[in-house]
Amino acid sequence: MIGLTHSCDISRHLAGYGNNARKLIVFRTGWYKKQNMNLSKSSVLFRKLSQECLFVQRFAAMATGAPNQKLDSNLHVFRCSPQRDETRPLVLLFGWMLAKPKHVQKYGNLYLSRGFDVLRIQVRPAQVLVPSRAHTVISNINDFLEGDSCKTQPLLVHGFSVGGYLFGEFLVRLKEEKQKLANIRSRLLGQIFDSPVDFEGVPRGFSKILVEQKILQLGLERTIEIYLALMKSQVTKYYIRSSAAFHENELLLPSLMLYSRNDPIGDANIIEQVAEKWRTKGTMVRQKCWEESPHVSHFHHHPDEYVDSILSFLEEIGLAENVLETEQDEMKVRIP
Repeated sequence: MIGLTHSCDISRHLAGYGNNARKLIVFRTGWYKKQNMNLSKSSVLFRKLSQECLFVQRFAAMATGAPNQKLDSNLHVFRCSPQRDETRPLVLLFGWMLAKPKHVQKYGNLYLSRGFDVLRIQVRPAQVLVPSRAHTVISNINDFLEGDSCKTQPLLVHGFSVGGYLFGEFLVRLKEEKQKLANIRSRLLGQIFDSPVDFEGVPRGFSKILVEQKILQLGLERTIEIYLALMKSQVTKYYIRSSAAFHENELLLPSLMLYSRNDPIGDANIIEQVAEKWRTKGTMVRQKCWEESPHVSHFHHHPDEYVDSILSFLEEIGLAENVLETEQDEMKVRIP
């Protein structure tokens, strides 16, 4: 415990304190004082500790459940505070295939602890294999984003694996209905992708996610390839259109790519080609690549680097400033 320096370090040690996270705050403060560090209210250290105190409070609160609402079987919204704040950022979490809600919510809790609201988006395999069903999900997302409860909130996207396909469909809709969805377009400030899978990786990705035995994976991969070849006009054209919208990045959104070299589903070479394509358009792109890290498991295997990459990116695109303002407004913990 001694010497923790990052809020992400704190988050990993909260479990042992249960709901009594204040113990950790007191511990941190005592350690600072023993080192004769300046804790005057004007010091940088005081400000840092104050932010960490609020982070601890929020992260501990997530264990007991943030205010939330299930909109339908695909959409679940979580609020970091019961008080409505039209300037509070909202992150759209496009989950990976067959992800358990508790696993996706670990990422949601990270954002909730930083003062974001969260819209968790999860789709079933059938909703990806039949694009018309995915289109219904996109309509529901847009209806929510244009509703009175969040129609002015700044928006951030964080997508995982084949969740990138659904986000591509989201981009297609934003381009097709520019005037109608102008409000949503103007509020998007950045995008983060974890192990994104492009169109070419769909058969392989689906097979590895849906079955474990290698022989069955090969059979399913071939079956999906045949399905896409036979259903070009009904299905495949929508995958290609979504991929094209993802590659285009029409809104020139600042981007962060999180991926690994040994991921058998999210191809590092394709990810880097897309990143370079965006960069040549003048878009700010940040990348974090690990030599070895499983598909959509970078947070689990490299928590400090993962969180640091996200927080640095949020600071670059100006969303960290909004969070700091929220922290100053909500700070209630006094340094002993």
